[in-house]
Amino acid sequence: MDTFKLLLTVAVFFWICFLWSRRRLYMLQFKVPGPIGLPLLGAAFEYLIIYKRKIGIRTKYMDTYGSTCMLWFGPTPIIMTRDPKIAEEIFMSPDCLNRSSLLSKPIASSTGDGIMSLAGSKWAERRKNLNPTFKQNVLLSFLPIFNAESKNLVAFLDSLVGQGEKKVQDDIVRWSFRIATQTTVGTDVKQEAAFKNDSVLRSFETLMKIIVMNVVLPFTHNKLISTLSGFHMEKASAQTKINKMIGTIVDNKLVSKPKSDSHPEFSSVINKTLELHRNGEMSVDEVRSECGSMVAAAFETTGVTVFHALTLLAMFPEHQDTIYQELKELFPMAGDFEVTYDDLQRMVYLERVLSEALRLIPSVPFTPRETTKDFRLSTGVVIPKGLTIAVDIFATHRNRDHWGPNPSMFNPDHFLPDNVRDRHPYAYIPFSKGRRNCIGWKYGLMSSKLALSKILRNYKVSTSYRYEDLEFVDNMGMKLAQSPGLEFHRRT
Repeated sequence: MDTFKLLLTVAVFFWICFLWSRRRLYMLQFKVPGPIGLPLLGAAFEYLIIYKRKIGIRTKYMDTYGSTCMLWFGPTPIIMTRDPKIAEEIFMSPDCLNRSSLLSKPIASSTGDGIMSLAGSKWAERRKNLNPTFKQNVLLSFLPIFNAESKNLVAFLDSLVGQGEKKVQDDIVRWSFRIATQTTVGTDVKQEAAFKNDSVLRSFETLMKIIVMNVVLPFTHNKLISTLSGFHMEKASAQTKINKMIGTIVDNKLVSKPKSDSHPEFSSVINKTLELHRNGEMSVDEVRSECGSMVAAAFETTGVTVFHALTLLAMFPEHQDTIYQELKELFPMAGDFEVTYDDLQRMVYLERVLSEALRLIPSVPFTPRETTKDFRLSTGVVIPKGLTIAVDIFATHRNRDHWGPNPSMFNPDHFLPDNVRDRHPYAYIPFSKGRRNCIGWKYGLMSSKLALSKILRNYKVSTSYRYEDLEFVDNMGMKLAQSPGLEFHRRT
């Protein structure tokens, strides 16, 4: 009995010490309000079980507690905001440069250390080295790939004419994967069997699924639990297929003569990382990881952007007709045509529509950062070191204070020059902003715009699915709870 009392006393003592060590977090609750949630679980039960990761729950919290509030996910608090001013402070601060470890650790575990998961000075050095891979001349060198793969996508869509509404998101993501892979590791990848039969695409999709699971249910990241559940084997199998394909390309390039510095392809991701390897700045494993990481970052986000833009246009056909007239002036004849950079610059209305699609359905709905030291907001609230502070991009884009009384309505006029000029610069952040903005944002816009121009010049798109019935779900990239079917009607 005395032993039990002693153990109980020791347990209570350590519990009090644990709570005392976290006193700043509990005090923060009084300064940044939010739902307390269930004991031990916090808001996780409502988020995962009741709402099934639907983004609407975050809007509900911010409507109730304010545009900057605090949530508890188990024992872990997260500060989230939809306030553009606070978003600017986060994105511009060197103390909030790192991705939250809640996200970066699962990414690193699945794709290896790359620009998506690195932190601090390692990330800064890698970003500096890779910036040249997205310069204008390099992007222009990708236009033949964009045109060729978009031509294949249009040919596939042509086979759907007269077939009624079809689920095409997976096919558009496949198009995006093909351009992301070729522009990252080179067109030689088209000779690889795993690329031809889409098995490596399925492997990437498996890793993305596991990353999401590890973020939402952190205990699944534990090696024992992952092994017992079979996820460890599933992840290892996917990694092996990806590393084999990319490794073959890397090995072939290592024994071939490097391209001239003046050749745009010299600055593509694989050639730039191989240059760093030859200079002793990266290992071969890091080269493979960076290439795989870059493909993972690009393909799903670009694919869903194009699909969501088509879906919104199918729901609001009057805007589709305006785009068609704009494209018909540029390309009088339907069918196959080459799109140049100058052509893309003339697609003014299409660009406004694409921007509005990214506003309403951003490809990445939520971006979490981690404070590297105590961080004071302009409100006077101090966010402790090591805490996750996240910008809710989806909710920021629908903030009534900056987008008017009907922020959820589809309206490309939001991006008329006068409206853009008068709005807070951080009210629209589909690619994040600041030093750690999306390195490939120009790439994403160029490839999306080109594909949309080819599709919308050749087809009118319709759907019976209603805009107001769309439900949005948190994922690595934006996900719809139910993906609408689209019907394609040939244009002349």
